[in-house]
Amino acid sequence: MQNAAGILDTYERLGWKNNDPMAQMLQLRRENPKALGELVILALGRPLKHTTFIDAALDLMDDDTYIATVGAAWERVQQGASSDLLSSILDSACLQYPLVYASDWEQLLSILHTGDSGPAYQDDLAWRALDARTVNDWLTRLEHDTGAGTLGRKRAIALLRSRRPDAVQRALSRLFPDPADAQAASWLQLAGYCAHADGLRMLHGAQPLHIRFSAEQRITMQADQPSWRRAVHQAHPTWQSDAPPLALAHMGGSITSTCGLCHQPLHRLLSLAQPALAGIASETALEFATCLSCQGWESDGPMFYRHDATGMPTAHPGQQRSDALTPDYAAEALLEADVQLFTAPARWTWQDWGESNGRQNLSRVGGPPSWVQSADYPACPDCQEDMVFTMQLDSNLPQDGGAEWLWGSGGCNYTFWCADCRVSGQLWQCT
Repeated sequence: MQNAAGILDTYERLGWKNNDPMAQMLQLRRENPKALGELVILALGRPLKHTTFIDAALDLMDDDTYIATVGAAWERVQQGASSDLLSSILDSACLQYPLVYASDWEQLLSILHTGDSGPAYQDDLAWRALDARTVNDWLTRLEHDTGAGTLGRKRAIALLRSRRPDAVQRALSRLFPDPADAQAASWLQLAGYCAHADGLRMLHGAQPLHIRFSAEQRITMQADQPSWRRAVHQAHPTWQSDAPPLALAHMGGSITSTCGLCHQPLHRLLSLAQPALAGIASETALEFATCLSCQGWESDGPMFYRHDATGMPTAHPGQQRSDALTPDYAAEALLEADVQLFTAPARWTWQDWGESNGRQNLSRVGGPPSWVQSADYPACPDCQEDMVFTMQLDSNLPQDGGAEWLWGSGGCNYTFWCADCRVSGQLWQCT
């Protein structure tokens, strides 16, 4: 077995040509898991590019090794170091361990303001770990300049992205003095809130439950995957976990309700006998379904469904045609299977669609969404209130005929719920 330095030596000499650094990293993990931290730290001192095996190593570290590794990377940035790999590691920390920045929030703010090396793509998520003392201190500074390009504006945005209701409200009013400003609602959705008569209302839950797919589903999903990705999935805590299932669910197949556009049976996404176990406000079972043939292709925006007292969906009256249209593509239902919902380790509460790069399982119920594009919580067609995020399903889901389903060009589908009106909404995003 090559040690960490040997893996990097070989990669520096050969790159990916006649070389498999991903397989070498996975073998290193099997034989000496703690050495993944050494691998990443040593890589920081080398001019390496296209290091997806380093990204995978970060994903597969145990918590203690991960915290030590991102801490060492942050110390280097604080001392003035700069590299693409450093930025990538700190980007990961924004999602998985933002507390790494607690040693100097002001320096992180300054780095992001000046554009020096540091997290850029995910920095909006770092601020959710702001401590109460820093929040209170920064709130007292909100009277300073918040114009475009100023440090004061960066501080206000950081407070907005802290996700703390009091800080969010005050920062928003400073950034947008006119509450009717259309941008205010968009910024509020980015923070996971909407304005409500009683103040702010959160638009997603705190704790996701990941979907543990059946053996039959996994066989199809992994059939065309390279061996390294199958090995990563087998080791990744969002795909596999020793945690007992918190809830059971049923996936795939068709239901008796029909699409309001093409009049064909709806395709089941997920059936939950006890939605409350997943943080969904419903005292009855819920059947989440959509028309894979029409959603996003024949529909203008999200597709909505009213749910009866048993939880069964019916196409919303506003999306029902008297004459059935013929979709350009008649989609097969997802493969029918029983699945389990489980709680992954806390590091995986927040995930990013792009950052996951096929390594992570993004199919989950509850918790915060992993947007492909910008935050987009649709308004309920009945009460016009922003709907609460309930579930997301990634692409490459197995279908009845053996194919794999893609949302658009390979994006993600988001399910929303209005508990007052018992209306669900389905919306997918792709690049």
